[in-house]
Amino acid sequence: MIPLDDCRKALVRPGETLDTLIKCLDESTLQIALVVSPGGLLEGTVTDGDVRRALLRGGNMRTPVELIMSRKSLVVPPDLHREAVLHLMRVNKIHQIPVVDEARRLVGLHVWNEVAGERKHAN
Repeated sequence: MIPLDDCRKALVRPGETLDTLIKCLDESTLQIALVVSPGGLLEGTVTDGDVRRALLRGGNMRTPVELIMSRKSLVVPPDLHREAVLHLMRVNKIHQIPVVDEARRLVGLHVWNEVAGERKHAN
């Protein structure tokens, strides 16, 4: 798991625009942005694909992230075993899974390369 401190570049606040979101995706290199409330609660996620679909539907650089984020993102608890995380990623065909505590506060992020054994990620 990539700890929260190491994925700060992937965080955006509600109310941010697509412009800010794209910059976040570019700087973090994680291919996901995590929409987090000021209190640290995960409100949703936005992937590169979500951005493309929003633009194809007529969105622009001022479109609020709330209009394109997924509010029902798959999340896992911090103590879920590596094998279970890999299984969820394979079955759901996803490369990132946010890690949240029992109050849905973001604590980290599982990324396919990290979970699958490669120790590569951008800070």
